[in-house]
Order: sequence, then structure tokens, then C-alpha cells
Amino acid sequence: MIFLLATSLYLLTANPIHCSITTNYYQSLINQRTTEALGYKLPTSNNEFKQGVETENFEEYGEFDFVIVGAGSAGSVLATRLSEIDDFKILLLEAGNEEDDFSEIPAMWLYNQFSEKNWGYYTIPQKQSCLGMNNKQCVVPRGKLLGGSSSINGVMYSRGNCKDYDKWYQIGNRGWSSKDVLPYFKKSENSQIRGDKNYHGKGGFWNVEYSAPDSPLFQNFINGSIERNQPIVDYNGKNQIGASHLQSNIKHGKRQSLATAFLDNSRQRTNLKILTKTLVTKVVIDPQSKQAKGVEFVTRNKKFHVRATKEVIVSAGAINTPQLLMLSGVGPKDELSKLKIPIIADLPVGKNLIEHPRLMLMVRSDHAASKIGINKLIQQYLNGFGTLTQAGNVEGVGYIQTKNDSNEVPTIEILFTVPPYIDTSIYQRQLNYNKDVTNSLLDRIDPQKDIFFYIVLLHEKSRGRVSLNSSSPIDFPNIDLNMFAEQEDVETLFEGVEYVQNLLSTEAFKKINASLLEVPICANFKIGSKEYLECLIRNLAGTLYHPCGTAAMGPNNGNFVVGDTLEVHGVGNLRVVDASIFPSSISGHLNAPTVMVAEKAADLIKKEHKCL
Repeated sequence: MIFLLATSLYLLTANPIHCSITTNYYQSLINQRTTEALGYKLPTSNNEFKQGVETENFEEYGEFDFVIVGAGSAGSVLATRLSEIDDFKILLLEAGNEEDDFSEIPAMWLYNQFSEKNWGYYTIPQKQSCLGMNNKQCVVPRGKLLGGSSSINGVMYSRGNCKDYDKWYQIGNRGWSSKDVLPYFKKSENSQIRGDKNYHGKGGFWNVEYSAPDSPLFQNFINGSIERNQPIVDYNGKNQIGASHLQSNIKHGKRQSLATAFLDNSRQRTNLKILTKTLVTKVVIDPQSKQAKGVEFVTRNKKFHVRATKEVIVSAGAINTPQLLMLSGVGPKDELSKLKIPIIADLPVGKNLIEHPRLMLMVRSDHAASKIGINKLIQQYLNGFGTLTQAGNVEGVGYIQTKNDSNEVPTIEILFTVPPYIDTSIYQRQLNYNKDVTNSLLDRIDPQKDIFFYIVLLHEKSRGRVSLNSSSPIDFPNIDLNMFAEQEDVETLFEGVEYVQNLLSTEAFKKINASLLEVPICANFKIGSKEYLECLIRNLAGTLYHPCGTAAMGPNNGNFVVGDTLEVHGVGNLRVVDASIFPSSISGHLNAPTVMVAEKAADLIKKEHKCL
């Protein structure tokens, strides 16, 4: 495996690490895991738990005050905060296993997605998007380990726009306006960035810093943005619209997942019990009282029942949370009836699936990065800098408004990634492109010269759905992104492409002779025409792996699943705390907002149980 790095060096520690034993360990680890990832077969079901699911007899696992399903971003934060109350007894259940040294390396994020750390989901075949993917299916990576998707994602820290949360409030969610949620963003954060005053936290568990060193191309991005009249901003501060350096959840160059940041501070507490390799198969709800009483789960080929004296809290994420709720009788009546699942509450669970579509544009330039060997890369990583500290080589971020939008909310995000790239064969697996697209696009990548621009649609109008494939927890759910069902979404992406084209026409990018590479699969249309661009979008666009909205928060009027305290409508002692509760889209990435939700939920729960 050959790795590449720009020649500029930047030391972050006074005492650099050069231990050959450590370097050799990481070289062996990287070689082994990257090789395994290229051949790894993602699962198509939860078959590893089948023997336990089919066991007839339950064993009792005892009684806890709170049972939390899922130790991902939300579950890790929630378990940590609730365990601060000595009188609370908490059980945290996670289907995956522990993190490891490999998952801590930000640059290895794609390889982690092809391992047991990923659930392995794909969409059902799509009709209007993902047309250039194998079987017209988009990948839907979801973290299956402590820390959840924060342990395999791109470590990008982006909160969204203040008006996103004001919209939540306007829907009818009391306590969720921008002024209400900002303290919870700040509470978790330990900011190392040069940010706007009063918008960032110090001393929180979750570190935010810049990766280093910057590629020489980063300044081209900044200068080009200025030429296009974009201000340089702290996009997590007072004004979001403009260009910026990426803020990352790393600490001394290593990934800081929510398991590392939070659970490492709480897992030794005697009132918190964590079970890994555990699949929760049902929330037990009394059909008469409509009160959640506990959960059923399988682990180590055995089936258990555990009681919750105060609450069951589902933090399984925007795909697994709706699946578990529906398996437990909470969901659309017509769908559950077809599968003969007894109905506890008729709610729109699984509907309103929101995503962030993203289109990748490849740009060739005269700039060439230099090659550096794996040993040197590892030494730099161990000292907190270099290519291995970056996920996907993203350095620059731009939030822009399209010409059709007059408010202060961005409609497009631009992610600017620089060479050099690691082995590009992993991209084919990640994107699931078919042979024609791979031959016409991915096989043409020059790892030393090519720049990628990712154009992200922040507020899609189209809505997808998560539905049950069967009444068995062994079967994966059906995931239908339904991207670009609304033509307006395509039109907005056109404007994002236009912005990148204009950026490339600036003096900053002319200096490196940067130009878009044409894609032969759409060559039957006039290059640059709307028909050509729409072909690119419908064939090549994937997602930013930001599913949310499938258990949306709002008034109890038949359109929402949980109320503004995150309690499931019509069901007692059952709460949802994760990205599935987002009622509308976010002008940014979802990990930071998910942590905010968990921080706020912890206070809501403590207050309700008179501990705050």
C-alpha cells in the first residue's frame, strides 16, 4: 500500500515520537486492515444473532432504571450524562464491539466501512438516483461499534445554521430554538479553533481542532472564495455563509469518537453497565397501559429480558431506531398490520427520511503532491499531524446560498479535498459505482494531482422512507432514499455546480490550471448543458451519510413520532434520542447536532426525575 503526502511538515509536539516498535506496529496494522477491507463482504442480514433470536427460552437480566439501546453518538453521550447521577442504574446495549487503534486513524475511515464496524446497509434499487451504482443501490454506512457512526465517519464538526433550530421551534417544539440549543453545543465541546467569541465551549469532553499541515492548495481555495466575494468565517459561529478551514473531531491528530470522548470518562462507574455484541429485538410495551417495561435482546447466542423501572431510551440511529420501534408495535398501522405485528401506537415511524445528496466533481490541476513512505506518514501521525490525521483529505468548507434563496440559510455546502490520495480502489467500494462509471471516472484519478469538490445539497425537498422487510429482527430494513424525486433538488445542485465552475475561473485556480474532468458516461449530452448535469447527478450522486427524520419531533397531530421532550406519542416511559428525531434538515453535518440532542435530552430526563 503506497501512501502520498505533500512535502510541507508541521510539528505539533515538543517531543516527537519515533519509536520503531510503534511504527512497525501501525504499518502492520494498516497493511492488514486495508487489505482485508478490499475483500470484505458486507453482511446482508443480522444473521450473526440468528441462533439467539431463535432460542425459545428467555433468561432474566435483572432491573435497571434506564435501558439505552445503542451506544453510538447519542447513546454514548446520554449514558455518560445519566451516570453522573449516582442513584441512576443504567444499562447500555450495543450491537457492535469496541473501537481499536485502526478506527482511531482518521484517514482510514473508508476502510472501516468495509469491516464488522459497519452494519452493511444498502438502499433498495432506486428509480431516480444512484443510477450509476451497482444494481442502482446507494451505500448507507452506519457505525456498528461503541461510538457508532462517529467511529467511522469523516470527523467533520459542523453544527448547522441557527435558523434550522428556530424552524424546529416554529413547528411547535418548545425549548429547541437556536438560543435554547447553543448552550448544549458548547457544553460538549473542547474547542481548539480560532472561532467567534461566545459560540464555542472550552473544557467539554469532545475535542475540536484543525488538522495540519495545510496543503498549499488550501490557500487557492481561500483566495478563490474571496474572489467570489465569499467571506472567511467560523461556520460554527455567528455567520455560517462563507469559506473556512474544516473543523474536525480529532485530538492530537487521532479520531475522537463519542465513545472515546464520553464513554471513556464514564465506563468505570459502578452504576453503568455496557454490553457489546448485543442485538435488541423488541421494546416490551404493555398493550393495556401503553407503558414501556423493558427490552428483549440477544447476546452470545442467548435471549434475555431486562426490565426498565424508569425509561427505555432508543438511540439506535435513523435506520435502526425506526426498525426497532416498528418491530415493537409502534409505527404505521397499515404496514404493521400486513406483517401481523400487534399495534401499540399508530405513528409515522420510518417516514420523512431526510438525507444530504452530494455530487463529486473531479478537477485536474498542475499542482502535484509529493510521495512519502508509510513509515514517515505513521511517524507524523503519532506526532499529531499529516495526511493520516485527515479523513478524505478535506481541508476547505464553503457554505453558500444559491441565487434563488434570499434568507441567511445556506442551500449548498462545498467540500474541498486535496491530493494526495490513498489507494483509490477503496473509492469504488465506497461509492458502489458500476463498471462503466468506474472505467470512465474512478480509473482516471491521478492520486497526486486531482482535486475533488463535493457539492452537498443541504435542504432536499424529496423524502425517503425506512420500512420493515419482515417481522424478524434478523432481516435488514428496507431503505428508500428517494433522492431527486423532486426536480427542485436537481435544479439546486445545478447552482452548486455553477458555483464550482465560477470558482475554477478565479485567478487563484487559474494559477494551477485547474479544470473539470469530463465524464464519458454522459457524453451523449452536450457537455455543460443542464441535460448533461442532470445525467451526472442522477448517475453519480450519492449521499453524505446523514440520514435523519425517521422518528420526527413535533406536536401529537399524526405527523410526528415524538414530542419536544422526545417521548414517543401515546407510549409511556419510551423516549427516542438520536438523529431520527430531527423534524427538518440541517445546514451542516449531523454528528454535532446529534450530540446536542443527547446533551439536552440528558437534562430533560434529569429534570423529569427530579435530579436537576
